[in-house]
Amino acid sequence: MSAAAEAPKAPSGKKALLIPIVGAVVVTAALTGGGMFFLMPSAKPAKHAPAAEGDEAAAGEHGAAAEGEAGEAEGEDAKKGPAIYHPMTPSFVVNIGDSESSHFLQIEMQLRARNAAAVEALKLHDPQIRNALLMLLGAQTLPDISSREAKEVLQKKVLEEIQRILKAETGKTGIDAVYFTSFVMQ
Repeated sequence: MSAAAEAPKAPSGKKALLIPIVGAVVVTAALTGGGMFFLMPSAKPAKHAPAAEGDEAAAGEHGAAAEGEAGEAEGEDAKKGPAIYHPMTPSFVVNIGDSESSHFLQIEMQLRARNAAAVEALKLHDPQIRNALLMLLGAQTLPDISSREAKEVLQKKVLEEIQRILKAETGKTGIDAVYFTSFVMQ
């Protein structure tokens, strides 16, 4: 026998392409499945361990003070359930002025609620809330929003304004936090 007859044959053109294609499909499927596993929210919220009797008494003593500081007017109801974040879209763009020139402020924000009814109330009263926030944001001056502390004060005012509207319309404040996700001054 000749040396050429003993050597294994190289795969033909179609078979040579089949192996990398199948490999690519398998890798893509594995990456997609892994990505979905890690990025999808779990169906069951994490359960918290029940508090001991002494912990409940301590929480009752300090709960009202902490609640007032954080602007969480709903008390126990605001703390129940998983966090639900509601984006206020589109972003808020207002003119802010000072005596010398005019500036623009663009803010994107998300609101945190603890139940779906609060999110539905936000959607229902969105025009009223957006109007009030545009008025509040447009009344700011450059010094009012230049420092971190000033932005935190503005964040608290936004929360209070939204809670005021929801309380008047639904009887509940609905949300317990406001997060600025983009804050641009120009």
